[in-house]
Amino acid sequence: MAKICLFSLFIAVSSYITIDSGSYLELNRTLNFDCKNNYQTTRTIAFSDTFQNIPQVFVYQYQFDITKSSTEYQFSITSITNINFSFLVKCISTLVYSMRYEWIAIDDQRVQVINQFNMNPPQDKVFTHQLLNADLAIIGITSLGYVGSIDFQLSITELTGNSVSVGITKVTDKFQNLVQIGYQILLVSSRDAINNGLITFQPNYTSPIMNLEQNKLLILPIQGINYGYTTSLTVRMSKIIDGSTIKFSFDRWTIDTCKYVAQSIWLSQLIAANQALQCKTLRISQKLDYSQCSRPLFEIQILQSNQIFNTIGQFTTKVFKPIINIDFILLVNCITRKHVVSQFNKCNACPTQKYYQFNHYCHSQINLISYFPKFTQPDSVNQEFIITITSSSCTIKQILYNYVTTEQTIINIQIQ
Repeated sequence: MAKICLFSLFIAVSSYITIDSGSYLELNRTLNFDCKNNYQTTRTIAFSDTFQNIPQVFVYQYQFDITKSSTEYQFSITSITNINFSFLVKCISTLVYSMRYEWIAIDDQRVQVINQFNMNPPQDKVFTHQLLNADLAIIGITSLGYVGSIDFQLSITELTGNSVSVGITKVTDKFQNLVQIGYQILLVSSRDAINNGLITFQPNYTSPIMNLEQNKLLILPIQGINYGYTTSLTVRMSKIIDGSTIKFSFDRWTIDTCKYVAQSIWLSQLIAANQALQCKTLRISQKLDYSQCSRPLFEIQILQSNQIFNTIGQFTTKVFKPIINIDFILLVNCITRKHVVSQFNKCNACPTQKYYQFNHYCHSQINLISYFPKFTQPDSVNQEFIITITSSSCTIKQILYNYVTTEQTIINIQIQ
């Protein structure tokens, strides 16, 4: 028999969880939620277990139940700890009968939640972010305020390596009726989600049957509402699981002609790991070269991005898709009677012998050592590097954004 499930899922790492989810159902007039005339309430939701670090929390409203009148209600997350989070709901004017929210808490530096609570007046906005490989954005409405018929849709108009832009459609004679909107943005890599796209519907609506996706959460945030302001605004999303399949519905309990736009996403609970480049081929040359009398001690070239580094200091650089495999050229000024010791990352998974290692002795017939390593990347991802040049060494470290952010040395050359 089919059943409607409201559930909480989590993944454990050691004695901590890294992801948790659930629904909050208790904002209902039958449960002493008398939300009108500046009424406000703070609620706390406990996680199913303890996070090691304070997680990020993404919330979206999946039930609307609002009387026909000018209405504004506000929502904001007020605190997050590693065992719970709290949020504030405030109803500025007329009665809101009930509202329901789904939430996801994630402790992982490969995702980012951006808050835009209670924006008044609504407008397009650009946000900065810190995710190197964010190429998918999910928007969920958290609050509304309106004084008449509304017709709007939130959308991602641009997503770059360091910013995300949100636009709001502006329908003539209706946009001015939207006086406040709140939302959150969840940024992820498309490797960690299945994007089913947007659904435009009018309740009552039932989706086609889908197969359940293993270790994934189905999230269905509403992003657009076309409401004629002729009766109450009512809609509720439900998920119906039957064995290995699932379908969802959006239902109403008043007679209205509202239309909605929602996003359908399967979000992975097992986020893909980012790996360091591995050296697959390497050519080394040694020679006596007097063509440049003032040659720098070290020179690093990244061929695919046409970058050269040859001064003492620390530099950060990024290489973006579709470039994933990278060819370096490293030139080392070989000082007589010195050793040049070098290592190149060759195997991320190897417990030992992770590096190619070399030791070259500089004498009167050698004053230049050139390295030509070719590195490969198993995944199609953007990559970020820290290049450090000192008076006796050059190092290239790759920044890896995973559960925690780490740095892995892929090239290290020392003059000793």
